[in-house]
Amino acid sequence: MLTDTARQELLPTGALRLAVNVANAEMAAETSPGAFRGKAIDLSRRLADDWGIAVEILPFASGGAILADMAAWDAAVLAVEPSRRDRIHFLPPFARVDATLATLGRSDISTCRGADAEGVRIAVVRGAAYTAHLQASTAQAELVPFDSPKAARAALLDGTCDFVAGIRSTLAGLARENAAVRLMEDDVLRIPQALAIALGKTHAQAALEAWFAARAEPAAS
Repeated sequence: MLTDTARQELLPTGALRLAVNVANAEMAAETSPGAFRGKAIDLSRRLADDWGIAVEILPFASGGAILADMAAWDAAVLAVEPSRRDRIHFLPPFARVDATLATLGRSDISTCRGADAEGVRIAVVRGAAYTAHLQASTAQAELVPFDSPKAARAALLDGTCDFVAGIRSTLAGLARENAAVRLMEDDVLRIPQALAIALGKTHAQAALEAWFAARAEPAAS
């Protein structure tokens, strides 16, 4: 149950404004205007049913866009990334997604590690968890940042970049649309996904942690 204080912290407008990243189709995909499906949507429905609250889904183009507009939402489903903990509190992860690289045509490179080579340009998305990982682990390749996953994918298709980083399921969809697109055999990393709220909402945080302890399913292995 929500205490009055927790409700004020979590539902200042009367409904839970939940930010989701629609570039991560496993978590949230818009099936028609205002209608969504995905693991984040399933989680929000369980929370709405258990607490008897209304949930308003707010779609964003990327995780970075969600973090850039924190005043617009009360909670968000985001990749768990240590650099974000200075602004938000993560609840326990409830799912994981894989991030990898994709390229065009044939080459000798078939792994993400192999793409870290001199002269290689990799399109990445500003603020993405996999971008932070690549920034820390890439030694030779050049990371070229873009504001959205769509723009990063376009940079691969028009030849601006040699590879693009992204969620594997999203890049697999790109490959289905374009036979020249080829995904790497391995992953950049596996990314835990979690419900998150802004720091300082201690009563809301306690209520959500109690709910997860009692109801939430364990994260996928």
